[in-house]
Amino acid sequence: WEVRALRIRLISAHATLCAMTDLTDFITHAFRTIARAVAEAGVNADLFKQPEMISKTVKRRVSAELKRLGVLLRRLIFLMALQVELAPLTPRPVSNYFEKTEGEPKARKAFFSVLPVPASEAPDFLHGPVIVPTRAPVPAAPLIARWEAMLDTLRYRQRRAKCLARTIQRWKAAGEARPFIAPIAKTHTMPAALGIVSGGLTVQLIEALKDWPSFNTS
Repeated sequence: WEVRALRIRLISAHATLCAMTDLTDFITHAFRTIARAVAEAGVNADLFKQPEMISKTVKRRVSAELKRLGVLLRRLIFLMALQVELAPLTPRPVSNYFEKTEGEPKARKAFFSVLPVPASEAPDFLHGPVIVPTRAPVPAAPLIARWEAMLDTLRYRQRRAKCLARTIQRWKAAGEARPFIAPIAKTHTMPAALGIVSGGLTVQLIEALKDWPSFNTS
């Protein structure tokens, strides 16, 4: 059943891609779909009200949803970065990490990394002992910060894509291997709109990475 559902989603994604005459149309469609899903994930849990405590059930559900949407958002920014045209790479200025600055240190905000991270499950023996969770509420601040970091990434997507494009440029100059884009697991459990975007991002990234330079190490 999962294989059949995945095939249906891929066919739908292919039909959607064929209906779009330009890659820009797909990126715009993907952005609107992902942005709406991220916003709804927080609004439905009342995170915009800045609650101090939330139930563990809500935290577990929203965390799982944000994790799934985070994969789509990273792939979208990655696809956007591959379309950015940059000037030739120039040496980066050296900065002194230990140099002291005047004034009070600024509070650090949560940061959403857009670098592609290989998703893999940890072995069972690394999960630790099984502990029966309590029903007491937990602090909502970490989840709110994570949600707001994703919203900021969506708001400043062009800037984040350009920064990632610089990183990709350095990867290519250093001879890094071409990233491997695997289909997202359990796409059949996503809503139809997100499932189509998920399949479309996989297809578009594979196509965009075809011109990645290959280096002969023999």
